[in-house]
Amino acid sequence: MERPLRPLGVSLAVVASAFLFSILPLLQVALLLAVRGHFTSIEFAEDVPQPILTGGDILGISWESVVFQGVVAFVFLIIAIMAWRGKPSFMRLLIVGAVVALTAIKLITIVSQQLAAQNLAVGASSLDSILNSISTGQFVIEILVMLYVIWYMNRGPARAFYRGYYLSAPAEATNSSG
Repeated sequence: MERPLRPLGVSLAVVASAFLFSILPLLQVALLLAVRGHFTSIEFAEDVPQPILTGGDILGISWESVVFQGVVAFVFLIIAIMAWRGKPSFMRLLIVGAVVALTAIKLITIVSQQLAAQNLAVGASSLDSILNSISTGQFVIEILVMLYVIWYMNRGPARAFYRGYYLSAPAEATNSSG
């Protein structure tokens, strides 16, 4: 009996979820680290090295949240790679659970940001509303990807791929009609 090939739907589900939950967050982490590295780089003024900026958090994002985002994205990337391979068989359920959990975390984050009162001492700008719109748009895409992953990973071809074999066809009852 031959092993079922990876269906196109499984490939789309794994690639789309890996892009949304691993590649984009890792790019955001890399961008934050690059900005932080730029502002703390050394500048030579009058032959004396001095950092451009010291103290304070210029990005407004805690170091712990950046590390957490990087770790979660890296763990999901490992899950996606194993789901791409199709082994072990429980990876089908694990990637579905991970996508649902990460989408729920994103929902909680968006709701808490919307409910949090803005600190007027810091100020508000039109960029805040643009970033909220982008975040909401990204969340809508994540919901659609989550629904697709749940739907396709529970279809017969995906189950057969992760199981490693096709189920045999039910035997027809030829003698029972007599």
